[in-house]
Amino acid sequence: MDSSAWGPEIAEVYDKTYAATFEPSVVGPIVELLAELARGGPALEFAVGTGRVALPLSARGVAVHGIELSPHMAGQLLAKPGADAVPVTIGDMTTTRVPGTFEARVPVV
Repeated sequence: MDSSAWGPEIAEVYDKTYAATFEPSVVGPIVELLAELARGGPALEFAVGTGRVALPLSARGVAVHGIELSPHMAGQLLAKPGADAVPVTIGDMTTTRVPGTFEARVPVV
């Protein structure tokens, strides 16, 4: 799969372009549900992007690991506060593997 569709020009404006999806009223219920599904265990987020779900989920105390196709999107995530707690593996979510087992596997939401 080609990551060029998510290059630097998109990654740099992604959060601002989709700001409505980052609103607490949108993200909050998603994070609540995922924290419940994780049952205190770790979660794996597919297409972690800029961390819209991963960062608040991690802030809730859930260990989150992300898979992201675009190194540019991952770079935006890793520049944010709290990102040091969210390891990201670059690769295609259909074939990339990360070590460990996860209570919750978070699809693209």
